[in-house]
Amino acid sequence: MKKFFIFLSILTIVIGTVGYFSLSSPAVQKFVIKSIFESRLQGAFGGSEVVNSDKLEIFFCGSGSPLSFIPEGAQCMALIIGSNIYVIDSGENSFGKISSNYLPQNIKAVFITHAHSDHIGDLDELNLRRWVSGAQAPLRVYGSSEIVNVTSGINLAYKNDEDYRVAHHGEEFVPPENRPMIPVVHKPTDRPQLIFEDQNIRVESFLVDHFPVREAIGFRIFFGNKKIIISGDTEITDNVFSLVDGADILIHDGMIKDHVSFLEKVAKDNNISRAEIAFHDILDYHADVKAIKKNLENKDLGLLIVNHLVPAKNPIGIRYMEDLFSDVPYKFLLARDNDKIVVSKNSDEIIIN
Repeated sequence: MKKFFIFLSILTIVIGTVGYFSLSSPAVQKFVIKSIFESRLQGAFGGSEVVNSDKLEIFFCGSGSPLSFIPEGAQCMALIIGSNIYVIDSGENSFGKISSNYLPQNIKAVFITHAHSDHIGDLDELNLRRWVSGAQAPLRVYGSSEIVNVTSGINLAYKNDEDYRVAHHGEEFVPPENRPMIPVVHKPTDRPQLIFEDQNIRVESFLVDHFPVREAIGFRIFFGNKKIIISGDTEITDNVFSLVDGADILIHDGMIKDHVSFLEKVAKDNNISRAEIAFHDILDYHADVKAIKKNLENKDLGLLIVNHLVPAKNPIGIRYMEDLFSDVPYKFLLARDNDKIVVSKNSDEIIIN
């Protein structure tokens, strides 16, 4: 047996060595490059795949904590129905996850909860890549009055880039009229109001409590008879929990306030004043996970997804969340990047991948 493992080890080394040196061959190099780029280019510019429009997939392109050092995407969710993509928030490091899984030119609309950087930091690249991939119309961005500054600023910042690409490739390849984003602004209210509807989904917005952001919003999304509530960033508010009863999915931001208060004390004990102030100030920014659980008592809910967890996900926080929600009657998920949740018009099952 020992001789067999020695033989296997030598064989592995020989194969690896041959493979390494074979890369020096121009023919092998071209074959490898061709294989890699055929796959990548098909993913970036391929035609729209016809898939089942009776299913809605929620893809977490960003689930990270704000200003985190952990390399997660900041806030971003993509709703995929057939070949159509609807994006909710576009925080930094999130767009690459969309473009690695779906065709950017199929993004139909973006909905912004509010203009904090961890919710808009990748909107510029999302719009650019959508445009150069062959989008047939300008990107419409839905939100409160905040998004006027956001879209206008990005449109201006990328104007030179647009001019260069149009001059290089021509207007037929990259029509300049399809590059600037179009803000679609509404005045948010406490009760849900319709802000978007097409053949796939209906989207309503409502005010949430993320002071001093005065027009932060959440969304209620209807897909057939399915109902999905997305809180955005908020403290506990009845504007969210009054809508939950009978919902299939609630996606709520969350904070472990016990841990944040402890970190504030640690910062104070170590004379790290900026961290102490930051930890103190954010305590009224997000909903305590224990309060979320309390407010869901006696609610008819299929799945709770806690997203945007503060502090950033770590083994202690993850165990805390698992223990806290271990006895609830609904399904529970702590969101991570690349999670996929699927609901169907023809089934009550919620599939978590």
